[in-house]
Amino acid sequence: MKYNPFKLILWGLFLVFVLLNSLRLFIYGFVISFMIVIIDRAFFGTRKRSDTQFLNLFFTFTSIFALFYTFSPFLRSLEFNISHPKWQLLEVVSIEKSKSTLVSTPFNFLEKAYTPVTIKYVDEAQVTHQIHQEIKHYAILGFDPLFKKETIEKELQFIHNRSLNKLIDKKAVNLYQHPSKERIKMFKGNDGFALRHSIGFQIALLLTYILSIGLTIYCVVCYKKMYISLQSNQTKEQKTAYIILFILMCTYLAVGITVLHYLKF
Repeated sequence: MKYNPFKLILWGLFLVFVLLNSLRLFIYGFVISFMIVIIDRAFFGTRKRSDTQFLNLFFTFTSIFALFYTFSPFLRSLEFNISHPKWQLLEVVSIEKSKSTLVSTPFNFLEKAYTPVTIKYVDEAQVTHQIHQEIKHYAILGFDPLFKKETIEKELQFIHNRSLNKLIDKKAVNLYQHPSKERIKMFKGNDGFALRHSIGFQIALLLTYILSIGLTIYCVVCYKKMYISLQSNQTKEQKTAYIILFILMCTYLAVGITVLHYLKF
């Protein structure tokens, strides 16, 4: 049996991406994909393609769940609240911040700003406790001379201070107490979508840069092949060409938004 190296790498990245978030995402993706395949087979009789269809659906839905789980504090908290109904939501009394620190690195990779905070909360017995955490945000990934380090650090400090003050003012920290153990689960922030709090932001941006450059070179070098594929009557070749162009356009859009945001500072 022959294995496609590209698919093996893709599935490997998929497994790492999901496992870094939550195993429950596999369950959600499996259940939804299984239900769609069963309905499709029952009403449309597509038994022959059900195995491939299930894998594609499972990969797609689970990846979407993992993407939103990574970058949406609100959805992470909501998912945990639904999947752990016996855990008690605690009342946050106050959040106090300490001095912020900027971690500067070459090429801005893993560069971040973080601030220690003290969170005071009240448990079920109305006893006040406090825990210490760090609020952190990662810098835009950019390389000299296209991106100036001073500008990247200025933008990072702006994003960090704005988000930190918003979190403190709104007490946007959700604490859940285990029903029988001295264990607390914390979710920082209530934003629907927040990119900069996760190292996944820099990894995703790096992959976007690589895809943008790589696919651009491929389209230029293989221009005739791409043109023939787009005009081909074979659905598979035409579909592959359109997928490549779609991914390329998405990377251009992401890079363009990043550059425009950088230029504001």
